[in-house]
Amino acid sequence: MSTPGKAVLRRFLDHLNAHDLTTIDEVVADDVVESGPIVVDAPSGGIENFRTGWARMLTAFPDLRVEAETMLAEGDRVAATISLSATNTGYYRRGEATGRHATWRGFVVVRVRDGRIAEIDAQTDRFGMLRQLGIIGDDDELAAPRQAS
Repeated sequence: MSTPGKAVLRRFLDHLNAHDLTTIDEVVADDVVESGPIVVDAPSGGIENFRTGWARMLTAFPDLRVEAETMLAEGDRVAATISLSATNTGYYRRGEATGRHATWRGFVVVRVRDGRIAEIDAQTDRFGMLRQLGIIGDDDELAAPRQAS
């Protein structure tokens, strides 16, 4: 059964997957508040900062796809497990493009007000994504004993 909140989250993902940030305010409130890790290095709070953060993400990952797998809604809140897929072809946080593709999972909770997202908390497996891109080593590599000097 679909709820209005689930429909808002689906429309939001449609905007992201179309890489259409010009009309994102149709589904995101002007005073949106982000919690959890911010998408990219942009100040949190407000639609313009939100748009800037996602624009940087889409520059680094121009083929980004975000799919909702499971959605649950209660009252004005919607929670969803998500899967993300993208190729790193631009600068992202720790350096230049790697040209590598990654897939990773996450979880998002949004609060919907007046048909738009007023709050969003997104948690994703950023470590797993950075590892797939070759930006950081894996657990075994990071935990390996260091050689004495």
